[in-house]
Amino acid sequence: MTNASQPGHHKPRLLGAYLFALCLYQIGIYQWPGGPPFILDPRAGIPVFLINHFALDNKVIYPVEWISVAWLIFMAAMTFFRGKFVKTYLISELLLAAPTAYYIGLLAIERGGHFAPGYKDLLLTIFLFMMFSLMPVGLAAYSIMHNRRSRASPNPVS
Repeated sequence: MTNASQPGHHKPRLLGAYLFALCLYQIGIYQWPGGPPFILDPRAGIPVFLINHFALDNKVIYPVEWISVAWLIFMAAMTFFRGKFVKTYLISELLLAAPTAYYIGLLAIERGGHFAPGYKDLLLTIFLFMMFSLMPVGLAAYSIMHNRRSRASPNPVS
């Protein structure tokens, strides 16, 4: 039996397709003429974290951002084409999302200091966080739970 014909295989494929769409958005942002607009960056917390805690500059931050894109492309391909590495994606997304969650918390609690955007910008950052982190994490968790239930029951329901 191939992976594609196994019950519940459509769940990782849906996640993989969603991740491919996120890849296109992130690549578009990082190819923006004149540099990526910070407020549209779904991983805005990574540069904030690297600047605030390690005093790093763009020579380090840009490659880190592109590494996150490459990782997302790999995870999208593995989940879409093979239905594999969903748990790995879930863990890695939680790690990649942590700096942005930190940034949102910083903005909400401390008003962000020199990183402080306006209220609408904060809402956009929260929206991007939901679309880039919370939704795919939810899809991955649902896929993992569905896969466990289908393996546990003798006659899985699709």
